[in-house]
Formats: sequence, C-alpha cells, structure tokens
Amino acid sequence: MPSSRVSGFYNWPLQERLEWVARWAGLTEEEAAVLRGEGGLSAEQADRMIENVVGRYALPFGIALNFQVNGRDVLVPMVIEEPSVVAGASFAARLAREGGGFRAGATPPEMIGQ
Repeated sequence: MPSSRVSGFYNWPLQERLEWVARWAGLTEEEAAVLRGEGGLSAEQADRMIENVVGRYALPFGIALNFQVNGRDVLVPMVIEEPSVVAGASFAARLAREGGGFRAGATPPEMIGQ
C-alpha cells in the first residue's frame, strides 16, 4: 500500500487530488463519480425520503493525510464545512507518524443484543 504521507497535496489541482485518491484507494469509476458529485440525490428522491422537503444540502468532502494506524497507512475521509480541520488533523497525524503513528484496538463484546 502506498504512503499516506503526501507533501503539498493541498496545492494540487482538484482533479489531480481526486485521481490520486481514486488510485490510492482502488476506487471504481462509479465510486470516483460519487466523489465528483455526479449523480447524487435528486429532489424527487429527497421528497420520497422525508417529510416537508424544501431542498438538498451538500458539504465539502476532504481527505486527511499522514495517518498511520496499527502500522498501516490510511486516508481519513472528512465531510465538514469548518476550515482548517482537515489540515489540523493531517498535521497532527504527521506528528504522530514520527512516533510510530496511532494504535487502535477493540475489546470483546460485553453484551448480546437483538
């Protein structure tokens, strides 16, 4: 798997960033089209989903870079309208990467549910 450490990614043209992510993640053309905002939810679909529809709402979809989790490079998708959050997460991940990245684990389930 290629590295998630990419210098100057924010300076790349949007299309080049999308193409790089698609290659890195092995996205199909259909999946890449979703990232480009093609298709999406029509007003008619939205109106059938919930009551009182008056429109649709879209947010920017960014990728936080530099993340290494359990020794594996990962890209972290973030849908957010707040500036600097993706950059801040990428910077923090770069700092953590210098110390071996993040470690994650899970405990066994404690309850059984239906």
